[in-house]
Amino acid sequence: MSRPDDLLPGLEGRLFDIPDEKFAEVVRLLERVRDHPDIRQTLDRIRPRLVQVRPDRRLTLKRVLCMPFEDVLETFGGVDVPLGRIERRVIEPVWDTVREAMDPHAFDQFDRQVREMPPGSRNGAANVGRKLWPMAAEALRGALQRDAGRQLMWRRFQGDEALWRQALDVAAFLEVGPVLESLKADLSPKLVPVLEPPHIAAIEQAAQAAARQATSAVYYVLLVAASRLATPADLLTVLHDLDLGRARKEQPVLFAQLSGLVVSNLEERTARFDPGTSDAVASPEAAIAIAERLIASVDTTNAVMDLLAEPMYRERLDAVKAAVRDMVSASVLDTAPGGILAAVPPPAGAGVPVVDEEAQSAAEDHARALRRCEALAESLGLQKPLDDTVKAMTGDLARRAQALLDDYPRSAGSRDAADAAELNLFYALRLLELVAGPAKAEQLRQAILATIGEMDMEE
Repeated sequence: MSRPDDLLPGLEGRLFDIPDEKFAEVVRLLERVRDHPDIRQTLDRIRPRLVQVRPDRRLTLKRVLCMPFEDVLETFGGVDVPLGRIERRVIEPVWDTVREAMDPHAFDQFDRQVREMPPGSRNGAANVGRKLWPMAAEALRGALQRDAGRQLMWRRFQGDEALWRQALDVAAFLEVGPVLESLKADLSPKLVPVLEPPHIAAIEQAAQAAARQATSAVYYVLLVAASRLATPADLLTVLHDLDLGRARKEQPVLFAQLSGLVVSNLEERTARFDPGTSDAVASPEAAIAIAERLIASVDTTNAVMDLLAEPMYRERLDAVKAAVRDMVSASVLDTAPGGILAAVPPPAGAGVPVVDEEAQSAAEDHARALRRCEALAESLGLQKPLDDTVKAMTGDLARRAQALLDDYPRSAGSRDAADAAELNLFYALRLLELVAGPAKAEQLRQAILATIGEMDMEE
C-alpha cells in the first residue's frame, strides 16, 4: 500500500489541472491534516493556484496570526512584489516561537475559537486576532530580545540574520494589528486604483493611532497602506501633507524610507521580466497591464522627486523604464506577427475551412494589447516601433483577408464550408479593426458584405 508522502508529488502536479471546484474541495481536505510536514509542503507548492482561485479555506490560528502582515508577504508568480516584503519562510519559526512563548491556556483557547469558525469568517478571525496579536507580539519580541546567546536564532532561524530581522518586523506588525485590520477595511478591495480623500483620511487616522502606541509603528502602517494601492508611489504624493500625530517629526525619515522602498520595489518587479524565470510575463495583454501600472508608479515617483528636488533616484527610475520598454517590445511588438497574423488561416481551397476559435481569441487579446501600447509609446520611446508594427500588421492582415475573400466563391457548393469561410472572413475583419481602427477596415467590410450578398443571390 502506498504511503501518503509517496502519493503527494504526483498529486501536486494534478492540482494545477483539475477544475476550480474540485481544487477547492481537495484543498479543504488537505487543510484538515495540514500539520503534517508533507501536506504543508504541498500547500506551499500549489500556492500560485491558491492565489488565483482563492477558495474559502479553513481558518487556522496560524492564518489569523499572519493577518496583520499578510499584505507584505512575498508573492509567488507574476511581477507584483509588496513593499517591505516578508518572506513566507519566516512564518513557521515565528509561529513556533509564539506558540512556545505564549500562555498555553490563552493559546489553546484562541485555537479552539478559530477551529469552530466557518471558512472565510473574516470578522470572526479579526475578533480573535484583536486579542491574539498584542499577546503574540509581546511573546515574540520578548523571546527575540531575551535571546542574548543567539541560540534561538541559530536553532529556529538557521542563523539567518535577514530572517531574524523580519521576525522583529512581524512583531511590529502584530503590535498594531487591530489598527491595520481597520485600515485594510477602509482600503478595500485591494488593489485600490485611485487614492481618494476618504482613503487618505483613513491612512492618516491609522498613522495617528499607531503613533500613540509607538512612533516607530507608523512605518508599518504606511507599508500596509502602500501595499494595498495599485500605484504604491501614490502614497508619496500625499505623505508630506499627512498629520502623523506624535510621529510628525519622523516625516522626513519616513519619506526617505518609503521612497527608497518604492524604487527598490520597482527594480525588483522589473527583474522578474527575465523570460528564463517562472515569473516571466505570460501574455501580451498581461505585459501591457503590468507596464501600465509600473509606468504609472515611475511617473508618480519621478514627479514627487522633481517637486522635492530629489534627483538621486532618477538614474534608477530610468533603468526601470528601460526594462519596461524592453518587456513591452519583446512581449507585444516583436510577437505581433505570430500572435495576430497566425490566427488568419490561408485559403482552404476545395476543402472546408478550419475555424480556430482559441487562436482568434488570443489574437484579439494581442491586438488590444497592441493598441493599448499607444498610451505608453511616447513615455517608453516606442512610438516609431509601434507605428511600424501597426503599419506592417495592417498591410499583412488586409492581404490575408483579401486572399480569403478571393477564395470565398469556392465554398458555394457546401453550406458548412460557406459558413466557416464567412466566419474566418469576419474574424479577419475584426482583427483589422482592432489593429488599424474601424475606418481602415471599412473598405474590407464593404467588400465582404458585397461578396457574401452576391453569393446569397446566386443561391
